[in-house]
Amino acid sequence: MSASNPPNDQPQQLESSFEQETRDALRAVVPNVMPERSLALYARWWQLEAWLRELIYVELRSLYGAMWIEKLRAASGRQTQDAAYRHMSTADSENPLAYLDYSQLMPVIENHWDQLHYALLERKSWDGRQEELKRVRHRIGHIRKSHPDDLGRIEQTLRDLEEGAFIACASYNRRTTPRKDKSSDAVTTGWIAGEHATARRLVRHAEVQYGIGLQVDVSRRPWADWPDDFDGAKGILWHAAFYLRERTVDLHAIWNELRGIHPLLVHVLATDPHQVQFTFSSVDDSDAISDAIGFCFDALIYCSRRRSDLPGIVDMDDHAFMDWRAGVNSIDYRVMSGSGWSFVDETTLPISMFGAGGGVRILPNW
Repeated sequence: MSASNPPNDQPQQLESSFEQETRDALRAVVPNVMPERSLALYARWWQLEAWLRELIYVELRSLYGAMWIEKLRAASGRQTQDAAYRHMSTADSENPLAYLDYSQLMPVIENHWDQLHYALLERKSWDGRQEELKRVRHRIGHIRKSHPDDLGRIEQTLRDLEEGAFIACASYNRRTTPRKDKSSDAVTTGWIAGEHATARRLVRHAEVQYGIGLQVDVSRRPWADWPDDFDGAKGILWHAAFYLRERTVDLHAIWNELRGIHPLLVHVLATDPHQVQFTFSSVDDSDAISDAIGFCFDALIYCSRRRSDLPGIVDMDDHAFMDWRAGVNSIDYRVMSGSGWSFVDETTLPISMFGAGGGVRILPNW
């Protein structure tokens, strides 16, 4: 999901060079074969369903850690079949949520209502809305002509979800640094107190030698309480954010270097080629998370280059930046650039999370 400014302030969308094929296809099909309104309807449905999958993913990861996949066995059959076609793999190939139909997502939401309700509607309203949305989804899936009100129904749902989507992302980015004299978990002692072997070896060295800074913080999901101990705490996320003043990072290379810790990574978020953050679930073993942050640090140094050696990265124009962002978003569903998870917080108000005519102007309570 990407957030946007209110409609009147939306910047013009830029097209990257590889989208030429997409534009040609649209010109050939719309409106002669496919009505423009049907394309708009599909785009809005994509937006709605993609957001629900992202939301479910974050809350399940913060609740179950790396074991979250065990809660989605219904997806395993299709995912296994897809895995046989390696030449056709996509960024979603390892995401079990991507293999669930919308009707299969609803029981996941129902079974985790306590973790998801803050971002949705009142329970009776949500359940009632689903009957209409399923009819719309069936028409899209079976290439049937839409009802004149179908687009409006989806856009109204997106408007109703604006505040919840803002809270979901803003809470993700409301960070605090644990006090090293209050927490005894391995991440706090290892990286806040600086006792991990890799922290002792790299933190000062990377700052002086490479201009790389590190900030390790935690955030709390809206449904969780702050724990007395972060070790194994549900609803708590660790964030290791790296800032590169003099270097730039290759996200494709980093993802390959970190393949041994992929199950622990909730997100790898990159605002631009000069900063990247790694997110972990506190539910997972704190020693493993602490070691994983060290792996990320080593991989970052190994896969970064001086900016002066990469003038094309330093001097990217808007089109080149969009190409770079598209490349990052093609790596894996956990690797993102331009997502609301990376930048939406209390300072981004007013904001429209979906650009469907709604928005959030006043800071909600959560």
